[in-house]
Amino acid sequence: MPLRRREFFQRSAVAAAVLGLPLAQAEKLFAQEAPPLPPRGLFATDPDRYWALLRRQWLLAADRINLNCGSVGCTPLPVLRAMIDHILSAEEFREAALPWFGYEENARIREVHEALAAFLHCKQDELAIVRNATEANNVVCNGLDLKSGDEALLTDQEHPGGRCCWEQKAARYGVKLNYVALPKPPASTARIVELFERALTPKTKIIVFSHITTVTGVVLPAKQICTMARAKGVLTHVDGAHAIGQIPLDLHDIGCDFYGTSPHKWLMAPKGTGTLFVREEHLEKLWVNIASGSWRDFSLKAYRFSNFGTSNLSVMVGLKAAIEFFQAIGPERIYARMHQLATQVRDRVTAHPQLRVVNASADPANHEFFSALLSFEPAQPAPSAASNAMKKVAEECAARNIRLAGGAERIRIATGLFLQPTELGAFFELLDAGLRS
Repeated sequence: MPLRRREFFQRSAVAAAVLGLPLAQAEKLFAQEAPPLPPRGLFATDPDRYWALLRRQWLLAADRINLNCGSVGCTPLPVLRAMIDHILSAEEFREAALPWFGYEENARIREVHEALAAFLHCKQDELAIVRNATEANNVVCNGLDLKSGDEALLTDQEHPGGRCCWEQKAARYGVKLNYVALPKPPASTARIVELFERALTPKTKIIVFSHITTVTGVVLPAKQICTMARAKGVLTHVDGAHAIGQIPLDLHDIGCDFYGTSPHKWLMAPKGTGTLFVREEHLEKLWVNIASGSWRDFSLKAYRFSNFGTSNLSVMVGLKAAIEFFQAIGPERIYARMHQLATQVRDRVTAHPQLRVVNASADPANHEFFSALLSFEPAQPAPSAASNAMKKVAEECAARNIRLAGGAERIRIATGLFLQPTELGAFFELLDAGLRS
């Protein structure tokens, strides 16, 4: 149903408050219908124009370039509108009185659940909605019954949100942590699986690893690692914070026991949204992190891990809108576009002998270990001319409002869907200039 004029301006006021926008800018952006998506047929005839028109779906400022959606993504206007419209509706008390998200599943959450389960290829009963991958990782770590002397195997590229819960468990309960040092770049899938297998001991109870690591952006062979672990009776927990929306996911095909995600990155969902997959056979073995009234109601299946008190239903409505936005454009088209841009980064970096890409082969035909995150380091250890140049590049990018991750030791570039070739070109110019000086 079209919004009335009064509702447009209500939405603008909420947008100004929630997003921190000046009211005049919020009215310009939200007191009107959203720009339509480019015609699907345009992609076949003029793909450059298609992507340029698609850029209108984001609030991105003209004087800012975001090469770090690996930290937080840029949420498109249709998703923001869905979230803001729900805030208005909820504050008019149009929602059912009970249940509310954080206690039990209601009709809106059921819709989100269904959409997520279809997107991730798992059963709805195996999927809990949480607030980010860090929370998902903590639910698994703190929910498993492990005793002193048991061992967990991690990699040396884990995010603090996936590593520190295990460090606490080691300090508190005497669980021993072992680590796999990931090669940079990996030579082959077989070599990576071999490194994990060789690091196992008779006391290893679980392997914890990132599907796509935050440190370098390397895409690990999750299915092969999980297959090896299952054959040896070892559990697997995959930190998929970077994977959802960056690569296709089929959780049943991967074969993991647990999997956490942060859709606010590459799926461009509102911040404060996450998922936790718990394989059906483990649903009653895992303790909840936050105990509420239904902490031992096993009939709730995975939703038992979403019981953490009153939470923001509006961002969950936005999460469903993000999936719909993603599907409307086409997941395969999105994955291909982001990888195409990352490949341009790989090719530009490998043209500089002072640098080395750490999550992708220099072989232009090899695309096995990177998707839309590309990391590079000085070819010679710091201090070196290359590390000094990289420090200068990072500083020049910051001065020009080009947001990236890293500095003298390593730079990580994220090629999100909204990124335009001219923006990538601005970074390339600074990179070339920094290495010449």
